[in-house]
Amino acid sequence: MQLEQQESFTISGPQLEVFGQVETKLPAPAKKRSTASVFLVVLALLSVFGIGGAKLKGQYTAVQAAYTQQDRHGNSIQNDLSASADYAASLIRQCETVLPADTLSLTEARQALADWNALDSADPAAQYTANLRLYNAADALHADASRAGGSPAIEDLYDSLVSVQSIIDREGADYNTTAERYNATVSAFPANVIGAVWGAGQAEQFGN
Repeated sequence: MQLEQQESFTISGPQLEVFGQVETKLPAPAKKRSTASVFLVVLALLSVFGIGGAKLKGQYTAVQAAYTQQDRHGNSIQNDLSASADYAASLIRQCETVLPADTLSLTEARQALADWNALDSADPAAQYTANLRLYNAADALHADASRAGGSPAIEDLYDSLVSVQSIIDREGADYNTTAERYNATVSAFPANVIGAVWGAGQAEQFGN
């Protein structure tokens, strides 16, 4: 799934021309330099915090939604992680038929799967990390099963697992690039102040 590139966040000032027009229409007392300057500053702040804040919040929401957003083929990071876990679970069951129950790689794969299943889908970064652990455990399990003779079913499941994991790796890299670009924007002034007001914080990135 190719994530859409986030629009860069800039504070522009097309409102300044309007401010100048407004100033000419102010009552005589308000046309005094000090009063007019304060008035324009207040209007500028309201504009920046309003328009800029809404724009920043929109970018933050878009980054957060990238985890569940589906592409034109119906794929999403969340769906692909679930598919990977399903392949790993099926692989574990097949490997149980060719390996002793106390095989270390089998025990570790079972635990990695249990840890994945225990996670809340509302924590994308934790799910991404748990998926990588499960994939590595399944990879080690496949190696042991192959040395024990393996089976066509094991090979088919392993091939499917590797295929979906390659997609997840690409999706994760795309997401991190988007999140990193957004985080750089929201950490700079005045976006950091506006973001705090609008609830547009740092986007959590996927670990390796």
